[in-house]
Amino acid sequence: MSVQVTVDTTPNEHALKFNVNKEILESGYKTFNSLEDAKDFPVAKKIFENDAVASVFVMAQPGTSFITVTKKPETKWGDLSNKIVEGIKAVM
Repeated sequence: MSVQVTVDTTPNEHALKFNVNKEILESGYKTFNSLEDAKDFPVAKKIFENDAVASVFVMAQPGTSFITVTKKPETKWGDLSNKIVEGIKAVM
Protein backbone atom coordinates (compact mmCIF):
# COMPACT_ATOMS: atom_id res chain seq x y z
CA MET A 1 0.00 0.00 0.00
CA SER A 2 1.41 3.38 -0.96
CA VAL A 3 1.71 6.14 1.58
CA GLN A 4 -1.11 8.68 1.44
CA VAL A 5 -0.76 12.01 3.19
CA THR A 6 -3.55 14.55 3.55
CA VAL A 7 -3.14 17.99 5.06
CA ASP A 8 -5.57 19.76 7.41
CA THR A 9 -5.45 23.23 8.88
CA THR A 10 -5.41 23.75 12.64
CA PRO A 11 -6.57 26.63 14.83
CA ASN A 12 -2.91 27.71 14.95
CA GLU A 13 -2.01 29.51 11.70
CA HIS A 14 1.60 28.35 12.14
CA ALA A 15 0.70 24.63 12.34
CA LEU A 16 -0.65 22.08 9.86
CA LYS A 17 -1.80 18.51 10.52
CA PHE A 18 -0.46 15.83 8.18
CA ASN A 19 -2.59 12.66 8.24
CA VAL A 20 -0.68 9.53 7.23
CA ASN A 21 -2.36 6.23 6.30
CA LYS A 22 0.36 4.16 8.01
CA GLU A 23 1.51 3.73 11.59
CA ILE A 24 4.55 5.75 12.51
CA LEU A 25 4.31 4.93 16.22
CA GLU A 26 2.73 1.85 17.80
CA SER A 27 1.13 3.94 20.55
CA GLY A 28 1.31 7.27 22.28
CA TYR A 29 2.96 10.38 20.95
CA LYS A 30 6.32 12.09 20.58
CA THR A 31 7.25 15.75 20.43
CA PHE A 32 10.42 17.06 18.78
CA ASN A 33 11.66 20.63 19.09
CA SER A 34 14.89 20.38 17.11
CA LEU A 35 16.80 18.29 14.60
CA GLU A 36 18.89 17.01 17.51
CA ASP A 37 15.71 15.80 19.29
CA ALA A 38 14.65 14.03 16.08
CA LYS A 39 17.97 12.37 15.21
CA ASP A 40 16.71 8.85 16.06
CA PHE A 41 13.24 9.28 14.53
CA PRO A 42 13.54 9.26 10.71
CA VAL A 43 10.25 10.96 9.82
CA ALA A 44 10.77 13.87 12.21
CA LYS A 45 14.42 14.13 11.21
CA LYS A 46 13.43 14.44 7.54
CA ILE A 47 10.84 17.12 8.36
CA PHE A 48 13.46 19.10 10.32
CA GLU A 49 15.64 19.23 7.20
CA ASN A 50 13.44 22.23 6.39
CA ASP A 51 14.91 25.18 8.30
CA ALA A 52 11.45 26.75 8.59
CA VAL A 53 10.19 23.98 10.92
CA ALA A 54 9.93 24.88 14.62
CA SER A 55 8.45 21.64 16.05
CA VAL A 56 7.04 18.25 15.12
CA PHE A 57 4.37 16.33 17.07
CA VAL A 58 3.64 12.70 16.09
CA MET A 59 0.54 10.89 17.40
CA ALA A 60 -0.30 7.22 16.96
CA GLN A 61 -3.79 6.13 15.94
CA PRO A 62 -4.88 2.56 15.13
CA GLY A 63 -3.53 1.81 11.63
CA THR A 64 -2.69 5.46 10.95
CA SER A 65 -0.82 8.40 12.40
CA PHE A 66 -0.83 12.13 12.27
CA ILE A 67 1.96 14.65 12.41
CA THR A 68 1.45 18.25 13.41
CA VAL A 69 4.19 20.50 12.12
CA THR A 70 4.63 24.01 13.47
CA LYS A 71 6.62 26.41 11.31
CA LYS A 72 8.60 29.42 12.41
CA PRO A 73 6.34 32.52 12.51
CA GLU A 74 8.35 34.46 9.95
CA THR A 75 7.88 31.72 7.34
CA LYS A 76 4.96 31.39 4.91
CA TRP A 77 3.52 27.92 4.25
CA GLY A 78 3.91 28.23 0.45
CA ASP A 79 5.83 25.19 -0.79
CA LEU A 80 6.79 24.13 2.74
CA SER A 81 3.73 21.90 3.16
CA ASN A 82 4.51 20.12 -0.15
CA LYS A 83 8.13 19.58 0.94
CA ILE A 84 6.91 18.08 4.22
CA VAL A 85 4.51 15.71 2.40
CA GLU A 86 7.33 14.64 0.05
CA GLY A 87 9.63 14.09 3.03
CA ILE A 88 7.08 11.94 4.87
CA LYS A 89 6.52 9.80 1.76
CA ALA A 90 10.28 9.44 1.17
CA VAL A 91 10.86 8.05 4.66
CA MET A 92 7.79 5.82 4.82
